Amino acid sequence: MVVKNISIKDKVYRMLKEEKQGEESFSDVIEKLITKRKIDLKDFYGVLKDSTVLDELMEKIREYRSEARLRI
Repeated sequence: MVVKNISIKDKVYRMLKEEKQGEESFSDVIEKLITKRKIDLKDFYGVLKDSTVLDELMEKIREYRSEARLRI
């Protein structure tokens, strides 16, 4: 395993230390935090299929586009 040294602010060190659980390494904590950020949009596929929110949103978009054409 290759090891790299990095410099971080004391405040960031304390924040990472608070995130650590048990025998978890700082590398594990950083990896966990970075991985959490990544969102797979496929997880949201179909989530609104039975909702009226999408229809309402599309209607609002049509209204705004219509109003924009009238102002030109």
